[in-house]
Amino acid sequence: MKNKWLSWALVLLWCALIYYFSESPTFTGENTAKVINHIVEAQPPEATVYHHHGFSFSWNFVVRKFAHLSAFGILAFLVWKALVPHRLAYVGAWSFATVYAMTDEWHQSFQPGRTALVSDVVIDACGAALALLFVRIYLRMKRS
Repeated sequence: MKNKWLSWALVLLWCALIYYFSESPTFTGENTAKVINHIVEAQPPEATVYHHHGFSFSWNFVVRKFAHLSAFGILAFLVWKALVPHRLAYVGAWSFATVYAMTDEWHQSFQPGRTALVSDVVIDACGAALALLFVRIYLRMKRS
C-alpha cells in the first residue's frame, strides 16, 4: 500500500513539474530558442544544417517537441506503474497522459508568449504510447 501512495505521489509531482514548465515564462519558445541557438552557434558549421533543398531545420523545434514526447512518456510510465497490476493499466496510463496533455495545452492558451497546439497534444499522446510500448516490449523480453 505504501508503494501505491509513493507511485501516485510521483505522478502528482511530475504533473506539477509539467504545469510549472507551462506556467513559467522561462520556457516559452522564444526563450528556449535563444538558449538553443546559442549552443548551436558554438558548434562547427558542418554540424548545423539549417536549409537544404527548401527544407528548413530548427533545433529549437526538435528540442521542444522531444521535450513534449519525453515528458508525457514519463508521465504515462509513472501512471502505468501506479496502476499495475490493474488489467487496464496501459489504457488508463495512456488516457491519463493524453487528457493531461489536453489540459496542459488549454492552460498554455492563457499564458503570455504561449500557444495551445493540437499538434503538441498529438506528440504528447505519441510519447505516452511509445513509453508504454517500450515497457510492454521490455516486460515480454524479460519473461522469455
